[in-house]
Amino acid sequence: RGVDRHLYGLSLFLEKEEEVPSLFRHPLYDRSKLWRVSTSTLPGMAPGFGPVCDTGVGIGYDIRDQSCIFTVTSLKEHRWTQPLCRLLEEALLEMKTIILTDGDDANNNNDQENHCSKL
Repeated sequence: RGVDRHLYGLSLFLEKEEEVPSLFRHPLYDRSKLWRVSTSTLPGMAPGFGPVCDTGVGIGYDIRDQSCIFTVTSLKEHRWTQPLCRLLEEALLEMKTIILTDGDDANNNNDQENHCSKL
């Protein structure tokens, strides 16, 4: 969870005159700081959750008893929100179908364990 925050915290311990450790000079470390998909749970669904970089998307979500609510944002020029919302809905519906089908199979075969819970 949030390894970027831990690495950032470690970098704050560096003194100005101290040599920067090789980890913080590595090209992958620079790439790791670019979060194109940034997500956060928003209980009660606050107004929104924005992207953390110009080329990214922000996805806020709230999981409820019988539903999930999502807010997808990006810079308008990219036009990513509608396609991403359609793909997200498609993936969630596929998961629902799998879970419901698996639940039916588990009810018909008492020898199998069902480790899925309903979405």
